[in-house]
Amino acid sequence: MRIKTKFLSMLLVLLMSLSVLTACAPAAEPAEEPAPVEEPAEEPAEEPAEEPAEEPEEEPALDPEEVLREAALDLLNNIPDNNFIMPSDEALSVFEENPGAVFWVDLRSADDYAAGHIAGAVNIPFAELGDHWDVLPTNRQIIMQCYSGQTSAQAAALAQMLGFNAVSFRGGMNFGWAPLELGEDTLEMEANELPEATTPELDEREQIIWDAAVAYFPPAGNNVIAPADLLALVEENPDAITVVDIRQADAYAEGHIEGAIHIPFKEVGANIDQIPMNRPAYVTCYTGQTAGITIAPMRMMGYNAISLNRGMTGWDGAELPKVTD
Repeated sequence: MRIKTKFLSMLLVLLMSLSVLTACAPAAEPAEEPAPVEEPAEEPAEEPAEEPAEEPEEEPALDPEEVLREAALDLLNNIPDNNFIMPSDEALSVFEENPGAVFWVDLRSADDYAAGHIAGAVNIPFAELGDHWDVLPTNRQIIMQCYSGQTSAQAAALAQMLGFNAVSFRGGMNFGWAPLELGEDTLEMEANELPEATTPELDEREQIIWDAAVAYFPPAGNNVIAPADLLALVEENPDAITVVDIRQADAYAEGHIEGAIHIPFKEVGANIDQIPMNRPAYVTCYTGQTAGITIAPMRMMGYNAISLNRGMTGWDGAELPKVTD
């Protein structure tokens, strides 16, 4: 019994000692809470990069040679029934009936114009026409008139290529007006002033044609050759030139210049490649007027084209040789 009591007493003392020791021990520091992990700031969603705007493709620059060839062939392939030539009596009637609707251009020299001209006509010598395209009206019938109809035919063809409503006065003053026997007293002596020039609004293609028409006129000459001079070329070196007869087939068969190739007037455009560009081309017709209409667009596309003075009428008048083969 005493042993048990003693054992309990010792156990009690031991428990009390443990309590004291526990009470004196430093309190355990609370474990540090881990620092909160900062969520990375949400980066704004990347907007898809804007694709660079497609730059409009630059249109290739126009080739002047191609533009002029196209414009020339457009005229040659679309010759109207009147051939851009108006009979002299009809031209005078149109002018008298409604002079305000007609613009008459006398292409002769200033001296010949001053000596007498169609009433109301203005004077622009042929060699100077390139400097005066900008006085021509776009809303009136233009009548080009010269001596025989050959230079006026060139002028009318060029004016057509520029968009003007132009025709050539058939036969000019020498062979168109004179046969009407109207008398010198019907002509006017006083000069008529040119209208003010206006700058045309042209696109790139039209500007190319305009510039070529301005540069068309040589300072001297009129792109016409005398029959005797052409015969000399034919006899001296026929392989150095091309003679093109644009009359109808029956007229060509009855007699033509030796070596001349035959291409009817309204078929020249479709057969232009038959005419070499590397040598002069001499074009003949009946009186030189449709030849004038023909050589103007040919020259615009790069041919050295010349018309025969008075055509085969001039050739026959000079009694020059012809062949029938």
